[in-house]
Amino acid sequence: MSQKKTAPNPNTSKGTKIQRIVASVLTVAFIPLIFAFGIYGLVSNPAELVNSLRYSHARSYLASDEEGTKFFPMLKARIQSLENTLGETVPLSSELGYLNASFQYALGKRMVTQGDQMLLSLPDGQIYNMTTRQSLAAEAEEVVGFYEQLDGSVPFLFAYINPQFYTGSIEMPAGYDVIDTGDELADQVLGIVREAGIPALDSRDFFADSGYTDNDLYLKTDMHWTTLAALLATRIYAEQIEQMTGVALDTSKIDLDQFETVVYPDLFLGEYGQQLGECNTGLDDITFYLPTYETDFVRDSIEEDGTPEHAEGDFSEAVVKWDALDNEPDGTNIRGYVGYGLVEGLEEITNRTDDCADLTLLIFRDSYTAPIGSFLSLMVKNVVMVDMRKMDGISAMELVEQYDPDMVIFSYSRQMFEDHRYDLGSGYDASLDEV
Repeated sequence: MSQKKTAPNPNTSKGTKIQRIVASVLTVAFIPLIFAFGIYGLVSNPAELVNSLRYSHARSYLASDEEGTKFFPMLKARIQSLENTLGETVPLSSELGYLNASFQYALGKRMVTQGDQMLLSLPDGQIYNMTTRQSLAAEAEEVVGFYEQLDGSVPFLFAYINPQFYTGSIEMPAGYDVIDTGDELADQVLGIVREAGIPALDSRDFFADSGYTDNDLYLKTDMHWTTLAALLATRIYAEQIEQMTGVALDTSKIDLDQFETVVYPDLFLGEYGQQLGECNTGLDDITFYLPTYETDFVRDSIEEDGTPEHAEGDFSEAVVKWDALDNEPDGTNIRGYVGYGLVEGLEEITNRTDDCADLTLLIFRDSYTAPIGSFLSLMVKNVVMVDMRKMDGISAMELVEQYDPDMVIFSYSRQMFEDHRYDLGSGYDASLDEV
């Protein structure tokens, strides 16, 4: 029996040939340009490069100060510090990054490597930062240590935020799933936490039956979910608060029909868009949800630079940060997502109406959970949100003692665990990351 042969698709062959030509032309132009700019950066900034190797600069790349006494961790930290400084000293480094992304996309690639990040373009246009991290065991055990310090004195809820993928969402392009370890890390963290007896939420379960698309729920140019997704997730947290405290919340306050929707189209260029260039990613819409019913709040925040901020009024006046809509000097908006909080070290929101539950929630959070805390404040008397990356000199337990909450919520994303620029004061063994 003769074998059936498939003739080559002329369009495919043509496309491949064009891609080879494009690759050759761009390589000839791109590599010498990078080399020339790199040499200029080395020659023009020798002092900065030398300083980048000093302990005082490299220590930020260490998992702990103890690692600074070990040769190989310190060598790795110094190399990372030097690489970062080299990138900063190269002229037009941002523009070169955009050119690199365009170069990769012109070759038909989905993934662009920018520094230590592997940015993957998903089928619906969102950008996903892949991870090859093998373990987050130390970070999970640190959470368990904090939970054990509480010793049952207050209800404790853990939530793991898995970036961009959830049950029923769009799948990672074929071939890339064997590289990325995101799901394995989520399973590991949740396994350790749940084995310790801690009630835990997995964000991969949040939106499976929501009826919304990935573009409704996740920003294209940034790692974060949209305000809609945060509002939908708030209900899941609220259900756990009711179950664990025994206090009923008026969840009708977070029904979508209870909000006025204000959309700012094509406004926001997120973290990944800033690396790849607006020309390669486009811009995101930013949406605000504002209650149509009467509200009255006091908000006290400690901003990223340590300055205090005080606001009073309804939800729109006191809770929403409208300055997030301000543009940068080059006309781009890179802060649109912080409209419901993101960069504050500590923020306390007090609901002054009589129709909310008399509860104080202490939320240890990163940027994903900031909008959730803002929306929870519509249903409870006090919400205190803490970003431990900006709370030097005070432990998580000291904050519990200070605010005496009715419930503690610990809600961290994969990125927060991976960066680990915080100390809960409950013990952290970086060697567990090698597991």
